[in-house]
Amino acid sequence: MVNQLVLLINVISLLLINTFTGAPIIVTQNLPATMASGSETKVTVTIEKGDVTGFAKLQIDLPDGLTATAIETKGASFTFADGKAKFIWMSLPASPTFKVSYTLSATSSSAGVKRVAGRFSYIEDNERKVLELNPSTIDFGAPGAIVAEDAPVQSNTTNDQDLVSAAGAAPVGKIAIAVIDNASGIAAMQGAGGVGGSRTITPVTEKEMIVEVLVNKGSIRGFGKLQEIIPAGFTAVEKNSAEAIFTTQDRIVKFVWLNLPASNELKVTYKLRANEKPDGEYSIDGDFGYLLNDETQKAVLGTSKFFIGQRAFEMMASDSQQMNQEQGEDPSLALKLKAEEERKAREAQEATAARERIEKQEAAKQNTVAAQRPTQRIPAPEKGITYKVQITAAHREVGKSYFRARHSYSGDFQIERHQGWIKYVTGGYVEYKEAREQRVNYVQAGHNFPGPFVTAYNNGERITVQEALAISKQQWVQ
Repeated sequence: MVNQLVLLINVISLLLINTFTGAPIIVTQNLPATMASGSETKVTVTIEKGDVTGFAKLQIDLPDGLTATAIETKGASFTFADGKAKFIWMSLPASPTFKVSYTLSATSSSAGVKRVAGRFSYIEDNERKVLELNPSTIDFGAPGAIVAEDAPVQSNTTNDQDLVSAAGAAPVGKIAIAVIDNASGIAAMQGAGGVGGSRTITPVTEKEMIVEVLVNKGSIRGFGKLQEIIPAGFTAVEKNSAEAIFTTQDRIVKFVWLNLPASNELKVTYKLRANEKPDGEYSIDGDFGYLLNDETQKAVLGTSKFFIGQRAFEMMASDSQQMNQEQGEDPSLALKLKAEEERKAREAQEATAARERIEKQEAAKQNTVAAQRPTQRIPAPEKGITYKVQITAAHREVGKSYFRARHSYSGDFQIERHQGWIKYVTGGYVEYKEAREQRVNYVQAGHNFPGPFVTAYNNGERITVQEALAISKQQWVQ
């Protein structure tokens, strides 16, 4: 009876949304009244937008212990970071009503009553409007509570025969790997224009693997973004970005192209490290977003599950032995020897890198004088949409002497602290085209900045270039 009452309150609170007088937007989502810790459920959001078009963003604010993974986005670009699930449309779907959905997952330590809020922002009559969703609650019960027998239980077991079948399908001559694509996860799905992709995961040690993503984009050009959601506690390191801007934050790994390469295929590679995570099964999800006929589209890569630890090596050895039985090789021993050699080589590289860092730091200290201390120009408060050019980013402050010596650059710059980085930007342009031309000038001048790119701000707050272009109604310039 209590659960039914809580569910009724949640439904009523979702329907009683703070709206503007006469505003056509209605947003509802079917959040559950109760959940078990360690479980997951599908949440569907219904958006009744009427004839509103153009840029829009749906943001769901989740408390600690809850995460979201996209299922259906209706052409939106989806991200989840810092407890915020965001669906961003450069252009809303044409239908007056549409639905998006996501998987809501709870950690095993989730307990008590958790509050979920959100907002839907859009552009109408050249003004940005925000529709706040009244918060709802989900009851996880007391810590350590036992789920009733009739409650759904999420199974973490995997059929071993499925693992062997998936690994056994590996091409002859390649290391077999126990990976199941789309098993109990998100199914791969082609985007508009026949754009699709695939993911290959190959272990190199018990705790490290190489992830290779191949995107078949055809002749599509312009903006593109590959986003991968890696397991919590893992770290990703770029190996090959295919001319993309590589970033990683929390569980999100991104490859962003301001202008996609001309080739029909994109292949990017990164190394995934398990750090201190325990042995077991983990998964990666991802999608590729792009523009087609000025509308945001997305191709879903699906879920790839894999193992770390001894079980992964045992399965690899078993599969490899079937592939090499005619040669009489001992795959288990060969894999362990390879892992040991790679570990020693990695330790030697890390020691060399550490020694070089110390030598550079000592040299920098000896050449530093008081006049070369870092200087920072504090810009005046900004209003409206502005564009700048980011020339580099680091974890420490440097001054003009560094840029003169390292990049032969004597111009002014501003220092920003953003997402744990110290970022160096220049300029302040009202037109995106001007900032784009300045970025090209830096490249042609041979300053050797590590991939300068255009950034955007709304009243001094950093936003994406796509949002800025939509708000200011400017055209993207190649």
